[in-house]
Amino acid sequence: MVSYQPRKQRKMRYNAPKHRRQKMMKAHLSTALYEKYGMRNLVVRKGDIVRVMRGKFKGHEGKVVEVNLKKMKIAVEGVTIRRTDNKSVQFWLDPSNVEIIKLDLSDPKRKEKIYRIAEERRGKIEELEEIEEEEVEEVEEESEAETDEEQAEEESETEEEEVSENE
Repeated sequence: MVSYQPRKQRKMRYNAPKHRRQKMMKAHLSTALYEKYGMRNLVVRKGDIVRVMRGKFKGHEGKVVEVNLKKMKIAVEGVTIRRTDNKSVQFWLDPSNVEIIKLDLSDPKRKEKIYRIAEERRGKIEELEEIEEEEVEEVEEESEAETDEEQAEEESETEEEEVSENE
């Protein structure tokens, strides 16, 4: 039976082993990521881009620079304070006070796990990021080709008009 007493909850948190501490380092996902993956929260990792939701740096967005399991805090790029000796140092944030807005999917195991869970909850999710990037590039190339064709047509029309005026 798990205790509800605050003193025992704090004791459990402070004395937790690393594998449990890692699971306690979760943060909410943004609404876009929630809709995409069907998960409300996820473990924060170095490289994720987060938005600070509480405290003095509310609204600041930046990349997670460091995750400290011993302190159970994270450091975000650009979230710094000045010490009395005028030195700038990282300000450590609790992961529950940030929202993940972009995931770092460079780790194939993490990516596979997220897609597997998303598939269970939402149905089949394609490799959206890779496909979206390819589609954007194709659309840009098509639009460039179309604009080139339109410019060529306009030039030929103006040339025909000039020829007809000269006659």
